[in-house]
Amino acid sequence: MIAFIVNPAAAAGRTGKLWPRVEAEIRRRWGSSYVAHMTEHPLHAVDLTRRELRKGAEIVVSVGGDGTLNEVVNGFFLRREPVRPEAALGMLCFGTGADFVRSTGWPKDYHRALDRLKDPRFRRIDLGWARFTDLGSRKTERLFLNIADFGIGGAVVDRVNRSSKRLGGRISFLSAILVTFLTYRNQTVEYRADGGRWQRQVLNNFIIGNGRYFGGGLNPAPEAELDDGLFDVVLIGDVGFWEAVRNLPRLRRGTHLSHPKISFFRAKSLEARSEAPHFIDMDGECVGQLPLQAGILHRALRICT
Repeated sequence: MIAFIVNPAAAAGRTGKLWPRVEAEIRRRWGSSYVAHMTEHPLHAVDLTRRELRKGAEIVVSVGGDGTLNEVVNGFFLRREPVRPEAALGMLCFGTGADFVRSTGWPKDYHRALDRLKDPRFRRIDLGWARFTDLGSRKTERLFLNIADFGIGGAVVDRVNRSSKRLGGRISFLSAILVTFLTYRNQTVEYRADGGRWQRQVLNNFIIGNGRYFGGGLNPAPEAELDDGLFDVVLIGDVGFWEAVRNLPRLRRGTHLSHPKISFFRAKSLEARSEAPHFIDMDGECVGQLPLQAGILHRALRICT
């Protein structure tokens, strides 16, 4: 059985408007051998996914954006243990950023994606787990499959998610980046990797990459691999507005790692803290604040390719 978890609010409501057309294509391919559920509130996709996996779903398909995908992935696990280890994740991508699929080669066109889902191949990829303080000031833990970051990235995502998103992913994120940079102040962060010594640095952004892309096609972690058991960690230092604007094309192309104010390393685990508040972006959603602990679940998730 294949199950579709649909976020009708994704892409400023475009997903809900397109769904009748998409479901007609699903029905043409699967007949009555599928189920579909609409999400009704934040984190609903976690519960819907977990329920379908417990009922025996072999593939659960996220229909929406990167935020919906993150919720569906969290539904595959309970306290880091898989609900149904042999089940696989599928994707129909309609969101604002559509960043995870750029790292996988999965088609954005839903006709092509449905064809792949009908005759899928599979691979296993890593996931990240993170402990942090949520927006309600509670300690929590959440999985991510693409990128987590904090600093200006969290502030940008918060701004994007409070906007209409009607300009599309690339323009929405670019506009939010430029507006946020006008008032954002870089802050001192303390961090350590793999249990080593604490480091202290003034940062604009701290990026933890499992995948390569964020922000509607920016490529901060161009060498990241989804199954190597390591995070690609990119630190953007004390850059200002005009320096950032001049280097945005390099960030989009993934040629920024040689910049003197950018550092890069790989790690299996990370900790970060700061006296200043920092919003955390996780797969395109603003989920909480520092302090943060993060680690890798190596090849924990089976996905359709």
